[in-house]
Amino acid sequence: MVRIALIAVMLMVTPSWAGDLKKPTSALDGKDITYSYTTGREYNLRFKDGAVSYRYLSGSKPDKWWGPFPYKAFEIDENTFMLAWFERDYGDYVTLLVNFDNRLIYGSALLGGEKVHFHGATLSDSTAVE
Repeated sequence: MVRIALIAVMLMVTPSWAGDLKKPTSALDGKDITYSYTTGREYNLRFKDGAVSYRYLSGSKPDKWWGPFPYKAFEIDENTFMLAWFERDYGDYVTLLVNFDNRLIYGSALLGGEKVHFHGATLSDSTAVE
């Protein structure tokens, strides 16, 4: 009887297969987002033609645009994106998980190949740009 119950449970579980993985997307192209980390750092990102550029709004040069840097992204759920880019000249590798519905961002970065950044942020603005 226990075997039958175990088999029944196993049949009800939906397996996850590699075929379920999302394909890379360029759906962020044309978006401009602004967000603030819990540390107080604030950024503005602009996505265009498969590249991301950003301004460090709370830094010493808030009007300076950095980039563009080629980025890769997955839409892992509706309005939720995982994206990453590498800043070769600086040795920075940045990964973001952006949820447009709940307006939260989680960021992880290896800065200069040495310093680790791992913080949450709130999305304050998101617009479409040309």
